[in-house]
Amino acid sequence: MARKSKEESQATREGILDAAVACFHERGVVATTLAMIAARAGYTRGAVYWHFKNKTEVLEAMIERERMPFVQRLQRTYAPQRQTPVQDLRSVIRVSLAELANDPRQRHLMEILLRCEQSSESRSIQSMQRQNSQEELDMVGRALERARELGQLREGTDAAIASRILHIGLTGALYNAMAQPEEYDLERDGLKIMDVVLQAYVRDGVFEPGVFPQDDDSAAWDL
Repeated sequence: MARKSKEESQATREGILDAAVACFHERGVVATTLAMIAARAGYTRGAVYWHFKNKTEVLEAMIERERMPFVQRLQRTYAPQRQTPVQDLRSVIRVSLAELANDPRQRHLMEILLRCEQSSESRSIQSMQRQNSQEELDMVGRALERARELGQLREGTDAAIASRILHIGLTGALYNAMAQPEEYDLERDGLKIMDVVLQAYVRDGVFEPGVFPQDDDSAAWDL
């Protein structure tokens, strides 16, 4: 019975987060209330307050739910057991771009975060996003540092600088694809930017631009 209750509680929490994404995307963070989220999810306000004290906690949980799989994949790219950090990093980015481009829930969340609403919740989330971005940037740097240790980077390459340039390029692809979807394609343009940047820092022969292994499902790496 306890296990069932735990599963039911998790299902309720997931339903609340799904409803929050829909409400925030349609109305904006400022105009949305927890009561609206509860109504959209089909739960009472008490059920929402049981899981979240305020909208900031809801937003934080929404972000972490989508972010954690990406973080776990990134962590694998610099694992000492792996000998292909550059290929692994390309696979992680390819999978993440595909998810952002094709999963409506992830895309809606990104659009919510890119809005410039002035609210205490938005300011709190912006601070969280800066911390998350720095953490992810550091992990990409560690993957490239692993590549340097294996002799896969060009001589004189600074892994930290290379990771920043890659981050800038991918962020630009993301913003433009969200702002002008009729002109920019996130998967197509993001992958091209990634390979152009990596070609500048990675030795010839380490990877073939535009080509990905058939079995490069980064979520299934056995470490």
